[in-house]
Amino acid sequence: MKRIIFSLVALIVAYGLHAQSDTLLNADRPKSTIDLGISAGVSLFNNGNDLSPYYSNYGTTVQLPLMAHWQFAPKWQLSSGLRYDFAWNRLYYNVEPSGSWDDFSNMGLQFLQTPTTSKQNAYAYISHLGIPVELKWYPFAHNRNSLGVALDLFAGYAVTRYFVIDNLHTPGMEDENTGQTVLNTAAIQPWKVEVGLSLSTSLLGLTHGVRLFVNLLPTYQDPTTGEKIYTSGITLYL
Repeated sequence: MKRIIFSLVALIVAYGLHAQSDTLLNADRPKSTIDLGISAGVSLFNNGNDLSPYYSNYGTTVQLPLMAHWQFAPKWQLSSGLRYDFAWNRLYYNVEPSGSWDDFSNMGLQFLQTPTTSKQNAYAYISHLGIPVELKWYPFAHNRNSLGVALDLFAGYAVTRYFVIDNLHTPGMEDENTGQTVLNTAAIQPWKVEVGLSLSTSLLGLTHGVRLFVNLLPTYQDPTTGEKIYTSGITLYL
């Protein structure tokens, strides 16, 4: 009888140890998911040189990512995929084109030379398509929604890039319906390699946070002066 009881206990313990080992193996096993998301935010301190006609101290950004996530450890996740970024930046100063109208690609921007009483604003519209890579760390693995710290790299190419200047009276270049001058110029550089560091949480059901970023390549390079403007700043996003 004792042998039977001992044998049953041994079998139960062995089964328990086997089940526990399976649980640990499944917990450590990498998990992968694919999702489509949208992120919108406001960027502050967008351009670093406040003495440049290209300077903007805030803007709006929208991102459309299609990402694959690989959880290779309880606290670590690696993500990559394809992302479309759109940025709208209002330039801080009233500006006008510089250079020759005979060659639009070699035109840049300069400070307004003639005072105007009309309301004039200038904007940069830039959209990129590229590949993001993100490494995210979850300090509290038991609650991955509480806090995430991520380091990301985005390499993209501009699919659209142009300036819009309101109420700039340029013969032959003004849109009669909108009163705007659209300037397509190589002053906006096509390539972007952006590095970001972000803190995020999903406690309210939506991922939101703050991101510090810097573009390792110049965002603008004036064709006339050769001046290079690098972009860095803070983005508050949902």
